[in-house]
Amino acid sequence: MQDERYNEIDDINRGREISSLQLTGSESRETLDLNALTSLGVKLVGRLVGMRESTALFSGSLGNQCALSDLKMNRLLNTVDEWATEVGMDGEVPKPHRFEPTEFPEKPPLMMDLAKEGIQSIIWATGYRPDYSWLGLDIFDRKGRVRHDGGVVDAPGVYLMGQQFLRRRKSSLIDGAANDAEDLSEHLAGYLNGRAGG
Repeated sequence: MQDERYNEIDDINRGREISSLQLTGSESRETLDLNALTSLGVKLVGRLVGMRESTALFSGSLGNQCALSDLKMNRLLNTVDEWATEVGMDGEVPKPHRFEPTEFPEKPPLMMDLAKEGIQSIIWATGYRPDYSWLGLDIFDRKGRVRHDGGVVDAPGVYLMGQQFLRRRKSSLIDGAANDAEDLSEHLAGYLNGRAGG
């Protein structure tokens, strides 16, 4: 499933916006999800949208985001289960398991005064958005993303690596970069040979 290629799915733009698998492991095999964190006293809030002095402002879409994440996770688990059935593994693997829906406050806070709450440290774990402002090339779509076909950019000799679902579903994982690099190096070699011969 992780080897599924970018040119084998109906909507690659949608495919590239779906979060990649996030796996953790421990010897105790305990589940560490938002429900587990909430049970430990972690307070869930929406996405940070701004600051006013010491007050953090949050989006009100926490419930929608949790529900959407649960939906995407269950779609992925269904795909894995369907694959196991197709290849005849039903008797070799445990029966399908689904997690409880993510619990979230009915009215999550939209703001929090960090000083009054006694919060002295913040750990940022928000992901990132690529910044290509330093690239002086006409290779961007209307959303500021690099136009490419499986990493081959819309400019001769320019390539992209490490992006979500670049050439395979696993492209953004450490294990996926090697296959993409091999494919793109073949393309690059062809491009360089063409320049040398021309």
